[in-house]
Amino acid sequence: MTNTAVQEQTLADLLPISDSANYWQHAACKGDPNHEAWFPFPSQDFDYARGICAGCPIRRECGEFATRTGQSGVWGGHEYDRGTRIRD
Repeated sequence: MTNTAVQEQTLADLLPISDSANYWQHAACKGDPNHEAWFPFPSQDFDYARGICAGCPIRRECGEFATRTGQSGVWGGHEYDRGTRIRD
């Protein structure tokens, strides 16, 4: 298995249905109980989630994953709507 394949497998763990693999070992949002902060309404501020993401060691990869897989919510310190970055 190549490093790329391992990275893809790890990033797939970002999906909300999974919380069991390597991604959560490195993510700054690991175990955060404030789930609503990661899925703000368009009129809501997302400073809390953005602040957590600011110090995350896999921030860039998280945002790339959101774009590639069509995620919504706060990923890598930015807000996405179905894979499109809508707010910084």
